[in-house]
Amino acid sequence: MSINRFMDEVISRGAEAVLPHNLEEEWLERLFIAAKNFLAMAVLEEDSDEEPFGDENSMMLLSAVTELTQAQKDYTPDEEEDQVDEGLFFENLSCYSLSILFEAIRQQSEFTFELPDTGTIFDRDRLYAIEQETPVITEILNELVLGVKPDEASDEDA
Repeated sequence: MSINRFMDEVISRGAEAVLPHNLEEEWLERLFIAAKNFLAMAVLEEDSDEEPFGDENSMMLLSAVTELTQAQKDYTPDEEEDQVDEGLFFENLSCYSLSILFEAIRQQSEFTFELPDTGTIFDRDRLYAIEQETPVITEILNELVLGVKPDEASDEDA
């Protein structure tokens, strides 16, 4: 199973290893798929009988966000179970998913973005700044996540 390899090759190396720009191509691609699916589900808010995190890619995405969340909280396995608020976890999941998409875009284009560290990976202001500095990124995200091309979006507004 790939999830076991991901745990061994990435998660076991700590939070720095799951930062999007530190991922090997294989893992970035797998997380890209999961991030795209998660963001599409979140935006469309469709009720589906399908388990939203039932595939390996999604489990890898959840594992990466958990690793980073625990690193930010200085979690150690010896401590009593300290649960993260569900709303905060989903916000972190959204920020990490966007960061994964931004990294994939960065690697395939001439765009340059500020690379996150373990302290800024969930910073919404950092993500907002990227969108403000590179306005076309919103169109690219809409196309990636929703399949909406820029000219289709303007047709719908008319």
